Amino acid sequence: MLKLKRKDLERLYGQALAEYPAECCGILSLGRGEEYSQVHLCQNIQDRLHDENPLDYPRTSRTAYFIDPRELSRLIAGAEQSGGQISGFYHSHIDCPAYFSAEDKKRAMTMMGDEPDFPDAAYLVLSVDQGKVQASKCFAWDEGARDFAEVELVVAD
Repeated sequence: MLKLKRKDLERLYGQALAEYPAECCGILSLGRGEEYSQVHLCQNIQDRLHDENPLDYPRTSRTAYFIDPRELSRLIAGAEQSGGQISGFYHSHIDCPAYFSAEDKKRAMTMMGDEPDFPDAAYLVLSVDQGKVQASKCFAWDEGARDFAEVELVVAD
């Protein structure tokens, strides 16, 4: 389960619409003792990577996202230093449904491919179609199934 305040979910929707037709992305964190995740909007550097090295990064930002590793490290360190943790990641899918794709799973897994890098994190996927947010679905690692499964997204005012 992932818990967000409505204003934060609306920030995600705003980012998704502003960056359309590119995928948006970001990180979610929980402070010590907090119930609702905080949103950290991130820049999708996929186009830059594609321009610099299209063989290793064949996709553009229309079909992929990549969070700058320095930004990711900074946000992880900040969450941990304050006694919190990374609670999730989010990104948008362009002109298609909100689902956890094979590419999403691949990116969430360790180098060995058998465990997620962040086993307690939720992965929120927004569907942006024709410039409008159509849906959002949340996924998390199910240890019993050894796969990602849809989980509840709780939104509070």
